Amino acid sequence: MDATKKIIIVEDNDLYRAALRELINSQENLEVVAEAADGEEAIKVAAAFPADLVLLDLRLPGTSGYDALPRLSQNTDAKILVLSILESHHNIRASLEAGADGYCFKDVSSQELLRAIATVLSGERYVSRPALDYPEERRAEPRQACDHGIVWVYFNRESTVAARMLNCSRIGCYFETSQPVTAGATISIRLEHQPAGSHDHAPGLVRSYAVADVKWCDPRSRRYGVGARYHF
Repeated sequence: MDATKKIIIVEDNDLYRAALRELINSQENLEVVAEAADGEEAIKVAAAFPADLVLLDLRLPGTSGYDALPRLSQNTDAKILVLSILESHHNIRASLEAGADGYCFKDVSSQELLRAIATVLSGERYVSRPALDYPEERRAEPRQACDHGIVWVYFNRESTVAARMLNCSRIGCYFETSQPVTAGATISIRLEHQPAGSHDHAPGLVRSYAVADVKWCDPRSRRYGVGARYHF
């Protein structure tokens, strides 16, 4: 039997970090041995806890993952797998050049994440494939009407749920769905191109990804109104 691989998680969102820990520790040959919530803490933790792999978010308070990455690469023997919502080729290329051994998007399925971990641990590079690039796209600060279809999934669960985004802003969104939603859950959201007024939620052209916390739910007329805040 293969020896258990030790993993350090560097992620500032408590809910998402807990979901990662649960997924990893449920695997027979993987174990989370330490966690950190910012880049400076990650460097100290990596020095104190020998590990085989560091899962590193890029957007962290204080010392960011961008700044911590080259220092981790130089000062630890652990492989480094960046786990980020950022899909641009620029971020992927910059991370690999700074010493990352792989780059995986946060919204991937649990199976793909485990595949990415296994690939990097085996000594091979893993890079998620961007769906589409919208380099000039930015969410406007004011809330705006939006009739795009979305699908959302609980992280680390085998379920995908169709929904309709009603409005959105730079920091979050409001959508409705016929499926029950749990306040406080961590979800990933795929926003899709869809004709205005359409209620057909068949998968279409992926426009963007986001990871979010469900802040509140309001069930009305067999549909659930949901407020979600993005993770940055």
